[in-house]
Amino acid sequence: MPRSCWLLFFGLLPLTAMAATPHIGSGVFITAAALLLSSIFVLSLYNIKLYRRHKTVASAFAGFKQLYDDAPDYIAVLDTNFNLEYSNQAFTNLMSRPLTASLFQEQNGPALLISWPVPEQQPNWHGEAWLEVDSAAPRRLLNVSLSCQQHNGKLHYLFIAVDISSRQTEINQQQQPLREPDTGLATTVLFNEFLQATINTAAAARQPFGIIVLKLSQTLQNVLNPPPYSPAQLLQKLTVSLQQYVDSGAIAAHHGADSIALLIPPQLCLQEADLNLNRLTHNILHLAEQHLQQLHDKAAQLYAGISIYPVDGQTGDSLLHAANNACNAAAKMVRSNLQFANCKLQTKAPEQLALEDELFKALSRDEFELYYQPRVSIASNRVIGYEALLRWHNPKRGILTPLHFMQLAKDSGVIVALDKLMFEKACQQLGYWQRTGIARGRIAINISSLSFRQPNFVTMLQQQLEHSDISADQFELELHEDIFLQADDDIAQRLQQLTAMGIHITLDNFGDGVSSLTVLKQYPLHNFKIASKFVNELEHNEQQRNITASILRLASYLQINVIACGIENEMQAYLLHVMGCDILQGHLFSKAIPPTEIPAILARESRLIRKQVNG
Repeated sequence: MPRSCWLLFFGLLPLTAMAATPHIGSGVFITAAALLLSSIFVLSLYNIKLYRRHKTVASAFAGFKQLYDDAPDYIAVLDTNFNLEYSNQAFTNLMSRPLTASLFQEQNGPALLISWPVPEQQPNWHGEAWLEVDSAAPRRLLNVSLSCQQHNGKLHYLFIAVDISSRQTEINQQQQPLREPDTGLATTVLFNEFLQATINTAAAARQPFGIIVLKLSQTLQNVLNPPPYSPAQLLQKLTVSLQQYVDSGAIAAHHGADSIALLIPPQLCLQEADLNLNRLTHNILHLAEQHLQQLHDKAAQLYAGISIYPVDGQTGDSLLHAANNACNAAAKMVRSNLQFANCKLQTKAPEQLALEDELFKALSRDEFELYYQPRVSIASNRVIGYEALLRWHNPKRGILTPLHFMQLAKDSGVIVALDKLMFEKACQQLGYWQRTGIARGRIAINISSLSFRQPNFVTMLQQQLEHSDISADQFELELHEDIFLQADDDIAQRLQQLTAMGIHITLDNFGDGVSSLTVLKQYPLHNFKIASKFVNELEHNEQQRNITASILRLASYLQINVIACGIENEMQAYLLHVMGCDILQGHLFSKAIPPTEIPAILARESRLIRKQVNG
């Protein structure tokens, strides 16, 4: 019976009892009956409303339940013992037996079994995990969201997961190996991606980079007498020769069956890309040729073609095509040769390479000699020291100044050996002058940043001084400002060690770069040389005169000696003398001369200085 009928029934019972009571009047009875009937009516209406709302909620709940049941995702509600309280149809179909599931999360290789999170430690968890339903069935990779919720005083786990097994399979199929397993070379896909990325970077920074194509060719001797290795096998073995360049940032990949392409990024090309690529390619060919000789394959021939971005192309395909054509052109030349895609570079690079080869040989042939340019003191009318300058007695090219080979020596690393040679020869010459009584002041030697940063630099100087029995205070090292501006604790310690030995430190070309007052105050400097641009414009530029005068006053305040070099005429010497610069050096007094001519300079030093400055 409906609730409204029951309410009416229980409401009429008191009325019948009141009607049976004789002392209750009819008015009271009617009033009570009206009130009771009104209450029953109101309650009936409210009950009907609640009933309808209940039906609406139940209908909505049934709809949501149907939505969850029909959802393709896996949805389940578990109690704290992981017993299944609810599961949608997808999850029910997935489970072939009562739920005893475990999660397997992949971590760098084999899947790792992990248990369900403990509520007190990890009430919520989200991530990718493997669901194992049966040991015989394949695991499914799921994107899982597991949350712990409390309902009616009980804890429940809400498990929602999406099956991404098929998506992962597609990704695995798309992700081909990026390296060849046999050679370690990059695949064509990876090489092209690196090439395009390098083009984008180089275009934004306006930097060149290179492509080198190496091709191994068979000769008639290979055809008549097949070698033990095929061209593909030889290329695989030759990758050993390329490893040092790959470690430095180059990208190597197969380019056809008998070729290897090398991407040389901007940082390996440095400033003159053509010369550096030429040098690097010759080194590769030399190493490869040695490797072929070890394999006893004298008939195999290796050629190289070089293209440079953006001269030879601005797309990956055009650069590879240009390098490949250059490689084919090289194959028509002598054995193990190279060819540039740009014919202008082809004529320039071999000349520089030949000069570099001569530079290496000159060290062993003792073709270098030190010339000395005097430094004069206006106050004392005397030569007070010399700057040692290197000269190369090249049998083919004559006497070369550092202008012709110093940059090449820095790029090739020969500068370290040259600096060591200069110090050794300077010690020998100073020892001779001391024995003959014509030693005069310190000898200044310009040291490159690369040499100064060598770990054994200070030890090398100490050993040479001990071997020559020369005092360290007889030498002055001229250092470029890069050493001070990029100094670390090792550099600062090295400067302190040199100063403690007695060697004087000079900042070279002050004002030519970004030298700051911090450098002058922070490091143990004895002198600095004014950049030649100040001296050159001293006569005709009042602003330069004011700047130079300010520099000299600053040096006097800091008690640092100032050396002005590049003095070409009397007016420059006079103006510097008036401003307070006492140490001058330049062609006005003497050019750099061999040590055999030093006695003649010393014999006329007083007349020379008076004539040029005071006269």
